[in-house]
Order: sequence, then C-alpha cells, then structure tokens
Amino acid sequence: MKIVWLIFSLIPASFLFHYYEYGQHIKREEASFLFAGSVLFVVVVGFLAGRVKLRYVFFVNILTALLSVVLASYFIADDGGWFKPVGRDGAVLFVSFIFLIGQLLVRIISLNFYEKTDTGG
Repeated sequence: MKIVWLIFSLIPASFLFHYYEYGQHIKREEASFLFAGSVLFVVVVGFLAGRVKLRYVFFVNILTALLSVVLASYFIADDGGWFKPVGRDGAVLFVSFIFLIGQLLVRIISLNFYEKTDTGG
C-alpha cells in the first residue's frame, strides 16, 4: 500500500491542475473536470497516506511541489493577467499547499479506518 501511495503522490497534481485550467482558459472553455479530479486525487492520496509516516508525506509533497513549479516553468506561460496576484509559480505552490492540507485531513480520517481494521472491529 505504501508503494501505491508513493506512486500516486509523485504525480505533479498542482502542475496538472494549472496546466488543465490554463489550457481551458486559452481555449475559452470551462474546466469542468478540474474540481472533481482534484477532490478525487486528494481523497485517494490522503486515504493511502494513512499507513505512511507523516514526515514522508511532507517530504514527498514538498518534492512534488518543486517538481510542479519546474514543469510549470517549461509548459505554462507566465501570463501575468491570469495568475494575478501571486504569479504562476506562486499559484502552483498555493495549490500544492491546498492539496497537502486536504491530504492531511483525509489522512486523519483514514487513520481511524485503519485502526478499526487493525483491531478487527
């Protein structure tokens, strides 16, 4: 289960969030998948993180946030009008932080689930 968590956690979700959002903005289309996909990602990764030490959750999320910023600098234009007021990199880091908070909240809930399954109740 920890390997599955690591694989899912290494997905640069905050980059993909902005890549999809900005791409839809450029095409002048609605980013309809954005919210559902983000919530699904946070719930799955947060649930899988229930068996992982907290320091590893923080480390992998920091690593993924940095990877997302690097990918964003190559694949997303630094459109000052779209990424106001924090800029492209700030927006990617902000979404990474929101994803981390969401994963930690789901992780807290999943700890209760794992305790019940470990004790057989």
